[in-house]
Amino acid sequence: MTNLIYFLGRFHVLVLHLPIGILLLAALLEVLVRFPRFRPFEPILPTIWLLGAISAVVTIILGYMHASEGGFDETTINLHRWSATLTAIFAFVVWAWRSEWPRTYAKGWPVAVVGITVLLTATGHFGGNLTHGSTYLAEFAPAPIRAVLGLPEELAPRPPVTDVASADIYLDVVAPTFRSHCVNCHNDDKHRGGLSLARYDQIMTGGETGRVILPGKPDKSDLLRRVGLLPGSADFMPKNGKTPLTPPEIAALTWWVSVGAPRKGTLEELHAPATVRSSIAAALRIKTLPAEQVTAEPPAKPSDTTKG
Repeated sequence: MTNLIYFLGRFHVLVLHLPIGILLLAALLEVLVRFPRFRPFEPILPTIWLLGAISAVVTIILGYMHASEGGFDETTINLHRWSATLTAIFAFVVWAWRSEWPRTYAKGWPVAVVGITVLLTATGHFGGNLTHGSTYLAEFAPAPIRAVLGLPEELAPRPPVTDVASADIYLDVVAPTFRSHCVNCHNDDKHRGGLSLARYDQIMTGGETGRVILPGKPDKSDLLRRVGLLPGSADFMPKNGKTPLTPPEIAALTWWVSVGAPRKGTLEELHAPATVRSSIAAALRIKTLPAEQVTAEPPAKPSDTTKG
């Protein structure tokens, strides 16, 4: 029975687009029917509000099923639940108001438009935090906004790496790898297995089963074991069809752990060998010439001057 609930709950992320689309259509039509050209659409508006309300209820039920899997931040998930519930209730109220008291509604329709827009925005915001983490929207924000929000350096956008030797092993390689493959399920608001890979301190802390990175011990670090398994394995990460780490990315992570999993440091400062630099160049998609193609610059020819 539990697996059936989990199975149905996963449809929440698909069905949630229905109430959003239907209720936004209702809000848009409420504005448009004020113009003569669109007034013929007004009789169908109560039906649209009702369909939006019903689809919102279905989405909420599936959302509760999805949340039963666990691994979500309680504060964020509760805010998401309550804002979604208020959205459904508000849609039912507007439907009843429009149907039973059309005269008062004719004067109060802006309340319906503004109210449903605010509720949908709030619900979507909290849902987005659960999916991408609360820092997702501010990832590329200007520095002053990032400072006000208190976002750490490791979450700031980095300039493209053009010289692999100058790449910072954590900031340019490890953190972006985790953001690309892992933080959808392991972030501040959605920490499956009690694990967040959004920040260095959280990575080092680990999750419910303990530390997943043991500095200096790549062969005993559970995270490396999981990302290196075959995709069909029960412990393989990332799950749910997400894009696996590439061999160069795994090689880069393995070397990072082997040198102590430092918070920062360039490949040059950490004396990365050529094989590691090659893997990291591939992970960062930096085009480099094979070593055998790099030749010394020919000596300059002596000037052709005439002796006196």
